[in-house]
Amino acid sequence: MLTATMDAATPIPRPPGDVDAPIDLPRVTGLQLRVFIACALVLFCDGYDMQSLALAVPSLITQFGVTANDFSLALSASLFGMAIGGAVFAPLGDRIGRKPMLVAAMICLGASTLGALLIPSTLWIALCRLFTGIGLGIAGVNAAALSGEYAPARWRFLIMTVLTCFVPLGAFLGAMTAPAIIDALTWRGIFYVGGFGPILIGCIALLLTAESLKWLLLRRPADPRIAVIARQLAPTLDPAELTVSTDQGATRQSVFGLLMPAHRIRTLVVWLSVGSGAFSLYLMMSWLPTMLKEAHWSSADALRGTAAVQLGGIFSSLLMAWAIDRRKLLPAVLCGYGCALLAFLAIGLLPGSVLGWQMLLVLAGAGTSGMQAVWMAIAVVLYPLELRATSAGWLSCVSRIGAVAAPFAGGAALAAGVEPRHMLLGLVVPVGISILAILLARRHFVPPPAVILTGEAP
Repeated sequence: MLTATMDAATPIPRPPGDVDAPIDLPRVTGLQLRVFIACALVLFCDGYDMQSLALAVPSLITQFGVTANDFSLALSASLFGMAIGGAVFAPLGDRIGRKPMLVAAMICLGASTLGALLIPSTLWIALCRLFTGIGLGIAGVNAAALSGEYAPARWRFLIMTVLTCFVPLGAFLGAMTAPAIIDALTWRGIFYVGGFGPILIGCIALLLTAESLKWLLLRRPADPRIAVIARQLAPTLDPAELTVSTDQGATRQSVFGLLMPAHRIRTLVVWLSVGSGAFSLYLMMSWLPTMLKEAHWSSADALRGTAAVQLGGIFSSLLMAWAIDRRKLLPAVLCGYGCALLAFLAIGLLPGSVLGWQMLLVLAGAGTSGMQAVWMAIAVVLYPLELRATSAGWLSCVSRIGAVAAPFAGGAALAAGVEPRHMLLGLVVPVGISILAILLARRHFVPPPAVILTGEAP
């Protein structure tokens, strides 16, 4: 019987033939590394293309002769498309496989981004961004599923957290390189990179990744790829003996389970926090380049200022994951939102320089981008096994509602002549309400002991 170990003295027993046994072996194979690398590249593209239009909007306003508010629909369209892609199309990965959906998502993402260059119209760009969002939603869900199914239980939470960081990393590098790209190729260069890049990554995923072994065993047990993949994971393994254990307790439950008396307060507070956090983050991601230019920053500084938010998110998500893994959930959540609250207050009330604002935007990103990256892990920690899938699904839905509303709210504020610093100061309200709600419901944020060995909780 194959056995994975956390160390020499702590084995993780698996039933004979369990497909998780070769995946959980201490040595990570080349096949697993290729899957992780391909999924990381996919998520990197997600981050870049999610923010690409926001980086181009200041230049597009000048070229098209329109107002910032005219791009509200286009900025929201990609976020609405992400909701459609994640909820409607991404589950097709359970029917036709993770790998085909990843490749299709990258092609959809690249083609729609390049398509936005064809007609100089905000309505056309909005339509293209809708399909861009659909590709983003499909890619994110299936990349998470595929990497999770090849991640050893011992390192699953760490691997998933690191991979999640590639989304803000893509947005960060996109913002940092945008000034040079625009100088060389105008705003169209942002879309060239965001279009051809995903198509290239799709080709790499097609060549490098393997289909999920668990999916093949469940859906196509006679597929010859099972033997090829199994031998790459463990050369001595007999593919004919492989089985997939199913946990009936993990069956998805109704949303009413989340609203039962035992979970109601926790659920409502989590939804409030996720929705307000998504609103704050996507208002910045959508309008920060335009806001900073309105605040008389140079074009290059305005674009790089957006990168500061993502930089804060990268480091914050790793630190919060570390804290959650050590069952310090409540301090981690309060610290994250506290950083954002202080940053928005300082930006709105204190005189500041470009450097000072950039430092504060790093803090703001730590409390918004970083928190959004770990909320799914929090949903796993706070609920019993039978409610985790339902919790994650509804958490994503609530997050999308806040995200879609943000570009419209930001565009309306800019059209009304609200100063950029006051727009950011206004984000104190949703963040502050979240902090207050979490403090009042703090006893509901004490998770049960983590089950690291089985990978059921971080």
